[in-house]
Amino acid sequence: MATLERKSIQKKAEIVQEIKEKIERSPVVILLDFKGIDANSITDFRKQLRKSGAEMKVIKNTLLYRACNGTQLYDKIDIFKEQTAVIFGYEDAVAPAKLLKEFLKGKEEAKVKGGLVEGVYADPQKIEYLASLPSKEVLVAQLLAVLQAPITNFVRVLNALPQKTVLVLDAIRKEKEKQS
Repeated sequence: MATLERKSIQKKAEIVQEIKEKIERSPVVILLDFKGIDANSITDFRKQLRKSGAEMKVIKNTLLYRACNGTQLYDKIDIFKEQTAVIFGYEDAVAPAKLLKEFLKGKEEAKVKGGLVEGVYADPQKIEYLASLPSKEVLVAQLLAVLQAPITNFVRVLNALPQKTVLVLDAIRKEKEKQS
């Protein structure tokens, strides 16, 4: 009997370690109370998450709480009540939040409990705000446009100087033609 108990404890320790590693490598971790959602919907949602480089796991609260030791979630004991699904976003921090926001439309009982964004605690409102941000690709494009604007304006100024000179010379030529 004692060996079965040790194996059980060892198995739980391995699960806690696995969860801890997932938390550490994920830019976003979202805890969700999935009450009132049917299994088919959850399966479809998991497929959508996988396509965006994320995954969802249903984890016992005691194991999740142990895995969160050393994070800002550890102090938020109220989060570890009720049933909990954890979304780990491995690639993009915004995509899983956007998918979750869309998924939860019309599901009144289910709710976001909170999470971690880049290791910092995020309450449900911050997760909602994260979901409203543009995707990573759009943000990169906007950043490049902002970085490129001064260079583009400088080139326009440099082009304007010879253009103004040509226009002045052309005006002088037209004036001289009128005089002759």
